[in-house]
Amino acid sequence: MFNDKPILIKITHSDSDLLKRYSWFRQQPGCNWIITGSGEGDLPELAITRHGVILKNGAEQLSFHPSMALIRLINLLRGESDRYLEATQLKAGDALIDATLGFGSDALIGAWAVGEKGSVLALEQSPILAAIVQDGLNHITEIIPNAKNKDKHAAWAALERASRRIEVHWGEHSEYLKHIPSRSVNVVYFDPMFRQTCKQSDSILPLHQWSVHNPLDHGAVIEACRVAQNRVVLKERKNSSEFRRLGFDILLGGRYSPVDYGVILV
Repeated sequence: MFNDKPILIKITHSDSDLLKRYSWFRQQPGCNWIITGSGEGDLPELAITRHGVILKNGAEQLSFHPSMALIRLINLLRGESDRYLEATQLKAGDALIDATLGFGSDALIGAWAVGEKGSVLALEQSPILAAIVQDGLNHITEIIPNAKNKDKHAAWAALERASRRIEVHWGEHSEYLKHIPSRSVNVVYFDPMFRQTCKQSDSILPLHQWSVHNPLDHGAVIEACRVAQNRVVLKERKNSSEFRRLGFDILLGGRYSPVDYGVILV
């Protein structure tokens, strides 16, 4: 994890839009920025370009993309099921707290499910990930392709609408949840899986190196149960001992999936 390491921030052109974006990043809390020209050559680098924002560390590069959320939404719009939505039971108008935002795929699906009258509060302990995802959501229209496929076009449009419903906050979820009123949201969701990797997840390694790898604290689950009206949901690896340790009942389903979902009804 590189959250304490300084990051060189630079802008490739001086047009007004990029300057505004550059200024916005420099104001984000928790990030340890080094201005171009004043750092060492081996520092990680955040490049703000006309083609997007790119976080580089050696050979690894990271930029925002909805990733699997797009494929999942295409399937949902075709009437197929989604295990995350089966576990969370989100419906139109609900309020969701995604306590482990990561790169936001589940938050986007949740924001789609709760609709225009719903809301998603997304918490991320890594300051640079929180900043990159919020920036990506703010500028999601810039990465939407001119899709000729009707299903992809509809899914991108739905993702763009969903992105407006997500409010990102940087911070440690245990502390943040303590300040949220009891029974004030419908669902609290945890996905702490980025603390581990395996060969099958090599594609997320650029994200993994910037994420926080701490196991989920039991105190955070207690706070989540206080805050939620309906349920608290945990995503973990199949057969993980975390479900038992934290008091979650595992949902049946996903026989061939490498992950399971656990639920606490409140």
